[in-house]
Amino acid sequence: MNSIRFRKLNISFFGLLFFIAGVLSGCDQSGKKEAGVPGKTPATSSTMEVQKPHLVSDLILGRKVFEAKNCNQCHSIFERERKIGPKLKSSRFYGSFLDIFSLLWNHAPAMAVHMRREVLERPTFSTTELNELVSFLYMLPYLGQPGDARRGEALLESKSCFKCHSLGKKGRRDGTPLDSLAVYQSPVVLLQRMWNHGPEMIGRMATTGTSIPTFSGNEIADIFAALTKETPEKGKKVFLGVGHAENGEKLFTDKGCIKCHSIFGKGGKQAPDLGKTVSQSNVTKLTTQIWNHIGRMTQIYHQEKMQWPSFAETEMNDMIVFLYSLNYLDKPGDAAKGEKIFAQKKCIECHFKTGEDKQKLLRAIKAINTTQFAAELWNHTSAMEAAMLTQGVPWPEMTGAQLRDVMAFLQKQ
Repeated sequence: MNSIRFRKLNISFFGLLFFIAGVLSGCDQSGKKEAGVPGKTPATSSTMEVQKPHLVSDLILGRKVFEAKNCNQCHSIFERERKIGPKLKSSRFYGSFLDIFSLLWNHAPAMAVHMRREVLERPTFSTTELNELVSFLYMLPYLGQPGDARRGEALLESKSCFKCHSLGKKGRRDGTPLDSLAVYQSPVVLLQRMWNHGPEMIGRMATTGTSIPTFSGNEIADIFAALTKETPEKGKKVFLGVGHAENGEKLFTDKGCIKCHSIFGKGGKQAPDLGKTVSQSNVTKLTTQIWNHIGRMTQIYHQEKMQWPSFAETEMNDMIVFLYSLNYLDKPGDAAKGEKIFAQKKCIECHFKTGEDKQKLLRAIKAINTTQFAAELWNHTSAMEAAMLTQGVPWPEMTGAQLRDVMAFLQKQ
């Protein structure tokens, strides 16, 4: 993180989770072994468990894999300490499962050099471990950038919030106080409160001739920073965690969202397809998009005489992480492109060298999912690197899109 303020925010949320993960993991923090000691035998297609690709929003599980596989020996995330590997940035959205895996894949040769130098064991992954690790990396940008409390106070004034609300000694004296939000360590609570009171707030604005405020950029985070500026003592803080995408998916149907909104074409057609409109949206952007849309939504609910759905704090938490999870799964690849890539990257020279080699690979690939495909690839890196060095063939770097296309090609055979 670039600022001390951002570090404090992370300590209050992700930092707590990571500390717990470190305690629970119980792994050797050095990760080193004696030179010459063989590593574990990589999982094979015959022993690998079937783990369907899905976003694991429990950061503790992914952090445990990150440490158990010694990733933290070379890579930092929120630490200010500079390490030999690239720092994993929370300001960057890395993409879908295979988009993220492609970064690990392309990094494999350089990583092997550093691990040999540090006498670290090259990691292998079960499908569960790989899914948890990639989920952890996918979740890094979730909270977004920290807000600026001073700008937030100015926004509360300019957006006319103080006409009805108070914060400390500012705002309307007999207005609804916002001070109680200071105990919460998740900005999702701000959206939950705004959503539940949305129709009432908009009704009052209409009677007073006040326009419904809209937000952009990091303004919602700025307002939340202003509301939590005077954070209570430690014992009174409320941590909601990150939420559970599976619960959020169920809520999306139960709360009636699916009646108007669709997810990648499945659902209602009256409102935007959220599978397309929430791409790369962190908590701040999602909150902004939902609130800016709320005026139109209240009109539709009023016209259709539908009851406005309310959310508990944990429900809104689950809903937001579900929306964030929508771009984790990979779309189908292009088999025709995959055939060309398979040849260009010289994969064909080893894997299709004989008819027997070809059929062996196709049988192994035919019915597996993306998580299994990625785990098979990764656990094959040691043998593959040795063979490629012997033959003088360069490492086949690929993007996530190219991996999707190659998988589509192999499974079409």
